[in-house]
Amino acid sequence: MNKIARLKKWNEYRSWPVGFYHMIIDSFEKGQLFNNDSQFASGMNTVALGQYIHEIKILIFELMSNHAHFMIWSTGSDAVDFFIYQKKRINARLVKDGFPPLPDDLGFMLVPIDPSDTYQLQNGIIYIARNPHKADSTITPSGYLWGSSYLLFSNISKIIQKKQVKDYSVDFMRNVLCSKTRLPDNYSFNDNLGMILPESYVLKQKTEQILKSAWNYCNNLVKNMDAYVKISEKIGAKININDRELDMIIYTICKNKYNVKSYLELSLDDRCRLGVRLYKEYHIDVKRICRKIGIEHSIMSELIK
Repeated sequence: MNKIARLKKWNEYRSWPVGFYHMIIDSFEKGQLFNNDSQFASGMNTVALGQYIHEIKILIFELMSNHAHFMIWSTGSDAVDFFIYQKKRINARLVKDGFPPLPDDLGFMLVPIDPSDTYQLQNGIIYIARNPHKADSTITPSGYLWGSSYLLFSNISKIIQKKQVKDYSVDFMRNVLCSKTRLPDNYSFNDNLGMILPESYVLKQKTEQILKSAWNYCNNLVKNMDAYVKISEKIGAKININDRELDMIIYTICKNKYNVKSYLELSLDDRCRLGVRLYKEYHIDVKRICRKIGIEHSIMSELIK
């Protein structure tokens, strides 16, 4: 997107009223936002500072090496300023550390969420919580440091070493945060990582109310792949469904649509219909479909023409 188109889009965002927004910062093919733990910690401090300066309310957020997701309550104008602030600070840290700067056309998107649609808001939060696991399947949302998902339905914050901002000198906080902005005295700071902890400002209780219960959160985190696919399509993100998730999708369709427990119980016609659905709705490639549900490649290829 060229500069004129980019500014036009930002001006459109600035006209949007206060509300819930899914905010995406995307550097997938343009380079890294963060290259090491120190830069991630700096990024966490940037979020803490940015939400305070621009009066952004954050329900949940996650920072990945080349992209980031936020669910926020804000005006469109404040959200744009929040993005610009983050980009400026992340870029400064990259350059300081000898890494390539961020591109001028760094991806930025705001997706409005209907506040009356509880499921849309809930699904957006779960999508963001799932993101670290999607980026690295060896880690769970509750085990990822660089965001706020680990706080949900959890007491883990009680064992994290912390002090309050008021316990440190003004000069110390300025040096660590690389900012003259004085955060509230009751914000929590972790010495080991050198960062403001997200428990200081994210709306944990509000987010948990939206998710309804720990069971509902965990169940949807694992099983609600339809919401994951729809949101990915809407924001233009790559859809990545692993084998276990695909098995769950196939099982759910067989159970709900055909009232059977396995694709092996389906007729050839119904198995073909299942294959077409997996291709069209979940973007599963033909070879994988054939391997998973036992359809000949030539038949499947004809079905999707």
